Amino acid sequence: MKTVAAGAGARPLSLGTSMILLLALLTALDAMAIDMYLPGMPAIAEDFGVSAGKAQQTLSVFLIGLAIGQGLYGPLLDRYGRRLPLLVGVLVFALGSALAALAPSIEWLMAARFLQALGAAAGLVAPRAVVADCCTTLEAARIFSLLMQVMMIAPIMAPLLGSQLLVLGGWRAIFWALAGLSVLGLIWTWRALPETLAPSAQVALRPGPLFRTWLQQLGNRVFMAYVLAGGFVLSSLFAYISGAAFIFSGHFSLTPAQFSYLFAANSLSLVAGGQICNVLLRRGIREQRILYLGLAVHTMAGLALWGAVQTGAATLGVYIAFIALAIGALGLVFGNLTALTMASAGPQAGMASALMGMVQYLMSALVGYGLSMAPSGPAALPVVIVLCGALAFALCLRGRRQG
Repeated sequence: MKTVAAGAGARPLSLGTSMILLLALLTALDAMAIDMYLPGMPAIAEDFGVSAGKAQQTLSVFLIGLAIGQGLYGPLLDRYGRRLPLLVGVLVFALGSALAALAPSIEWLMAARFLQALGAAAGLVAPRAVVADCCTTLEAARIFSLLMQVMMIAPIMAPLLGSQLLVLGGWRAIFWALAGLSVLGLIWTWRALPETLAPSAQVALRPGPLFRTWLQQLGNRVFMAYVLAGGFVLSSLFAYISGAAFIFSGHFSLTPAQFSYLFAANSLSLVAGGQICNVLLRRGIREQRILYLGLAVHTMAGLALWGAVQTGAATLGVYIAFIALAIGALGLVFGNLTALTMASAGPQAGMASALMGMVQYLMSALVGYGLSMAPSGPAALPVVIVLCGALAFALCLRGRRQG
């Protein structure tokens, strides 16, 4: 097994460009599994003869799988290191993708999506732990922001690729492509990723210590304030992701190809937000101030969009503009909030990363499920953005006061 960790608390590994690209690919597996099949969601609903809300629930099931998977991988990452659980997870993702491509029913597809998510969870938890192993808080904020920018190539390219695959081979071709991508990630990880957790830092996989670690993290008020804030931010993003296809294709009558280009353009706004974040960090502005700015812009954009919908002024152009502003503002949020969360967690980064992911994706699944039960249309999404943004802002303020 490759290893570079020299001891507990040591940070000997420099995360170069190639390593950051690999971590971004692994982190992006879940984004690819979500965004690539979005253009095909109406086709999935039609193929299986189910409602739009039922098709949206394949995303909620995926988010639940991500939440549970991260809870499982946390102890494994702190016991067996970062490398082995990650390899197993990517293999499970490939299997779930293949089963989704073969699905004969919506229930089969949901089960396959759940398995796929269990694998994708490793790609979320392990890279965060690797960065925490190797970086200071400031370095981590920069790398998480850079990871977010590189990872955002996924939602830019995924819907475009998904729409082309939809034309060429139907929605099943999308899942075959995901299986192939995960095989590439598996080979790259096997060849290039060293172990970053020192043997002396590994913890026993016993119920007692694990339970005490969970309780310790749950009792960490600063950590949990940031975790819950991140849950509301992620819920806002996934509310947009799960509802966008039906809002723009149903209400505004866009074709799958037009929707894909629109979704990619909105993803570019998130990349732009990440670039602005990096510029502000390099100028010495504290990560907390940038975080507050991003949350404020996100919430106000949602409020303005809600007002436009209520007054009948929400044309396609207006809706796109405010959504792009709300999503772009999250580029100022994700990297900084993740860095602050992990910095407040203490030495067991694997367990902390798992708990963070589990709570945040369960919250996102619940919000997404609630949105799928709401009447189809443009009014519900801005309400979710405002509520989630305001609650996240309040929790971040609480975390700072208690820190």
